[in-house]
Amino acid sequence: MRSGTESLSPQPWPWPGHPRVLIEHVDESAGMNVAAGLRQAGYAVAVCPGPTQSARCPLAGDDGCEVAHGADVIVSSLGLGTPQSREVLEALRARCAGIPLIVEVAPEEKAEWADLLQGCEVVVSPVAPEELVAAVRGVLAIRAQGG
Repeated sequence: MRSGTESLSPQPWPWPGHPRVLIEHVDESAGMNVAAGLRQAGYAVAVCPGPTQSARCPLAGDDGCEVAHGADVIVSSLGLGTPQSREVLEALRARCAGIPLIVEVAPEEKAEWADLLQGCEVVVSPVAPEELVAAVRGVLAIRAQGG
């Protein structure tokens, strides 16, 4: 059980006029650091800790996730090492198909889960803050061009 992650429960987007980025990160401190870098770059950011071992991600359930559906970009740093994290990625691809998805993976996961990662912007961990900002800018530019 993770301590302190309840404080990361995402809420509806209160920042009009800024591109909205949802960060999914299992490590509260790392997720907040990623969020800080993206906020400095001018993005509205929400952080979600992802599913726990005992609870299913709402996105994978019947109700979906208001924050994920309202995002302009989703950054998943949940990894692909657990069935729960793979289920979240599959749900994101199915339910938020029009939203660019950036997935941070360990080097060995990139090849192992190539089929699951198809159509996603993949960054290899550890990802530098400026690299993630560049990835977000890149997927938003492609989206703005209609691609």
